[in-house]
Amino acid sequence: MRVALTWGLMIVCLIPGSASAQDNVDVQLWAQVVATLRLSENWRLHLEEQPRWYEDVSDSYQVITRTALGRRVSDGLTLWGGYAWVAKPPGPGVAHEHRIWQQLSATLPEAGRVTPSIRLRLEQRFQDGWADNSHRLRTMGRVVRPLNEQRSWSLVGWNEFFVTMDDTDDGPWQGVDQNRLFGGLLRQMTPKAGLEFGYLWTTSEAPERDRTHAHVAFVWLNLAL
Repeated sequence: MRVALTWGLMIVCLIPGSASAQDNVDVQLWAQVVATLRLSENWRLHLEEQPRWYEDVSDSYQVITRTALGRRVSDGLTLWGGYAWVAKPPGPGVAHEHRIWQQLSATLPEAGRVTPSIRLRLEQRFQDGWADNSHRLRTMGRVVRPLNEQRSWSLVGWNEFFVTMDDTDDGPWQGVDQNRLFGGLLRQMTPKAGLEFGYLWTTSEAPERDRTHAHVAFVWLNLAL
């Protein structure tokens, strides 16, 4: 029963958002650096910086800075609580979004040569001009399959689905927010450093703005220190 529920959740996380007609199309570049510091046997510190370029990679649109404290509950299961600051866009006239977030990260048993994992994140979002805070749920399912015995190269695929859980006056509306579908390669350069890169397709379904489809070149450096 437990195995069936786990794989059922994986399937839900991997289903993309509903397809619909294009309103806007953009080409973007996202870069991300994540460092996970081991503080003790069971405690971890998460540090992250993520700049993004929009408008056919011609304009710096936003920079996300995240930090969190994590508690390892068991092998493969970690609970996180943290803060994120989003500058939209950086520079003069910036809008500051602040997020408090909680997360469950779980690596599931390997099936064949494929390692699945899930990530569930709740966010409480605040921004000047919004009448109240906004609550959002993010669900991600991810699979990794090594291409060689050394596991220095792997295929990676993941999908993340976003739902805004309430209406906020002058802010996000309740309902499906966006979906992100990624496929690419993971190069494990050292036991503590991996580089993930590939193609990310994002679709925005948020009713308060025009629907957007973005084709994104995504690069992610992951460090375990």
